[in-house]
Amino acid sequence: MIINCLTYNISWATQINKTLGSESNFVEACQKTYKKGGIKCNEDAIKKLKTLPKLDLIALQEVNSDIETKLMNQFPHLSKFKRGTVGLSNVSTLWNPDIFGKLIYNNTFNLYRKEERPCLILIFKSGNDFIVVINVHMPWDTNHKKAFNKIRKELETKQISKFINENTKIIMMGDFNDSNTTIHKNSPLTIKFRNKSLKLSHKKNKSQARNTLKSCCWHKPKHKYKYFSDTGDYILVNENIKQYSIKIPNIYKKAGRFNRLYSDHMPVIAKIKL
Repeated sequence: MIINCLTYNISWATQINKTLGSESNFVEACQKTYKKGGIKCNEDAIKKLKTLPKLDLIALQEVNSDIETKLMNQFPHLSKFKRGTVGLSNVSTLWNPDIFGKLIYNNTFNLYRKEERPCLILIFKSGNDFIVVINVHMPWDTNHKKAFNKIRKELETKQISKFINENTKIIMMGDFNDSNTTIHKNSPLTIKFRNKSLKLSHKKNKSQARNTLKSCCWHKPKHKYKYFSDTGDYILVNENIKQYSIKIPNIYKKAGRFNRLYSDHMPVIAKIKL
């Protein structure tokens, strides 16, 4: 079965229309452009998803409002969701139960003790298949090793490990904060598990990813961080899932800073075969 998946960091400050944190200059631009400021930018980001191919799985990061209800109204087939919360930080996963079947396990934990970085793991049973969906908001890349080790330990728990075998399908989506593009086709994310290696990757090599998956982040001219210069929003799959494509939708990439007022990140969509 071929489906489309999407991951999107939708900017926590934008949803509350506050010029705070690393998104402050983005929200300021929204406020200068629209009467409703960041609220309008967020509404436009959600509405824009309607123009994409049918989505059967969405992973969101930095959820800070009632976005799930808005998306389910827009996409009735996405009738189920789970939110993972660590402190004030939220990720949320929405799915089509006709595709993913029955949710049999879910858990949320923090990836990095110095920050609120949630990881939400969902396990589905669809027919005879187990499908593991992991939604992450990773810390900065200098702290990835510890975060990935926490995911490994979670997968090794009795509650989860019994569902992972040579046929299990794994989808890992989210904001990986991978500005150096360390994860790619030729350098998969490798998690040791039962004396084996779970390898997760997208289909682009490093050069291709650097050219086409720069999803982070919106910044004003002369900002200390460059404008949409970094990779890091990914949809990774294991060997039991074929990924046909992964890209930033063109409709979010219109030239000009003020034509990209949706989130400080751009969404990433992938076509996969379960």
